[in-house]
Amino acid sequence: CVKMLKFLALSMIGTLLGLTPVSCMLPDNSMWCAYTPEWNNSYSTITYQTQNFYESNEIDEPMNLMTGIFQAKTSGYYTVTVTAVVGGMLPSKPGDILMEISPVYAQLYVKVNGKLMMNNEKGHLSYLIVKPNVVGELELTLHLSAGDTVQLQTGHVTSYKLSREAYNHRITSIPGGYLEDITFCLVNHEI
Repeated sequence: CVKMLKFLALSMIGTLLGLTPVSCMLPDNSMWCAYTPEWNNSYSTITYQTQNFYESNEIDEPMNLMTGIFQAKTSGYYTVTVTAVVGGMLPSKPGDILMEISPVYAQLYVKVNGKLMMNNEKGHLSYLIVKPNVVGELELTLHLSAGDTVQLQTGHVTSYKLSREAYNHRITSIPGGYLEDITFCLVNHEI
């Protein structure tokens, strides 16, 4: 009954958007997603606050929220998707005459078995730079063996910017520019 309700809900959404809901065609235990609302640590593995199980009945889920590591239970081809945005900076006070602040950004890399992947088997870049006012997205397909691990590693993540006043040359640190709304999903096509 629950599966039928999920199928109907996804079908209605897909119909409204003019799409065929792909997740309805996936077998059980084939898609895992993790989400965190904000991340501001450079050079670290992203960990997650929530997880979505799509048609999953497994007790031992392959996505570990605490470590941020996905471990493949079966061998096969997996599609990895990442979406993220970068937050803005606090605005200056009215009347301030400030020099323009450089843009914020964040870097995300896919790691497989603890090693950074710069290119996957098809030669596509598996690196994402997240820029202001744009939803950053990355999609790649990897062949994983049972036991292989996948995680997201940050490079630089803006956590503050220096603001310089135009005339008195005073410098102020402004917080912001963090990674936001990070979603990390894996779909196994071989189950």
